[in-house]
Amino acid sequence: MIAERPLARVAARCAVLAAVVLLATVPVYVYVEPSWRALVARSASAFVLGVALLQLRRALADLLAEGGDSALDAARGRRPEPSVPHHFVDLASDVRAALRSRRYFDRALWPRLEALTSRPLVRPSVRPGRGPSLASLREVITAIEQQP
Repeated sequence: MIAERPLARVAARCAVLAAVVLLATVPVYVYVEPSWRALVARSASAFVLGVALLQLRRALADLLAEGGDSALDAARGRRPEPSVPHHFVDLASDVRAALRSRRYFDRALWPRLEALTSRPLVRPSVRPGRGPSLASLREVITAIEQQP
């Protein structure tokens, strides 16, 4: 039964370790001067706690390794479908970055949008510290599509 539960094994080993340390510490505790007794007790408890934490960390790492990948790891490893061209994925990433950063919009996306047309475009309204709104970008793209 304990073999099936690794945390129970850790608890049992820590209890045995605590008993052994207690048996070794009590004579030392009684022998030393009263001013040193607190140090002996704290050192013994720190040793037991340190070993217990190391064993617990190892047991938890083993449990996580046995469990396989989590749903988050699986989602992070997914790539877009091959039917979606990588240029489209790059463009969608550029639009997301332009919505967050006015500087990225001014230096990267706006020159690319202006290169698509022969007539001058109306610059979208300014939001402090951020790029244009999605509605403003939609208006610019509609203006580009309506040109002959």
